[in-house]
Amino acid sequence: MSSHVTRSVVGIEMMAGEECDAIVAAVLEDLPTASVVRMPGMVLLDVPDRLVLRAAVVSDHLGRDWDSRDLNQVVSAYRGYFTRWDSDQVVLSWDADDQGDDEDV
Repeated sequence: MSSHVTRSVVGIEMMAGEECDAIVAAVLEDLPTASVVRMPGMVLLDVPDRLVLRAAVVSDHLGRDWDSRDLNQVVSAYRGYFTRWDSDQVVLSWDADDQGDDEDV
């Protein structure tokens, strides 16, 4: 049985604010075609098939260190599987086996 679910979009819904803005900027830096929908108090961020969030890039946009565990404080919903979540990066993918090691981010 395959652990890959065929879907077209993974994404996160976040409470708006400074960290959310830095997360969106970090994702757009790597994937300028990401879909961003801003609403009062909430931001929807969607990407095709795989989202990689690099903690160092979020830190650069925040102007201070950012701990990937802080993502829990702003995410209200998500679509996909969190397949890697460590101090370097967070990977959200429809492939449950995707650890983020084999592909460029």
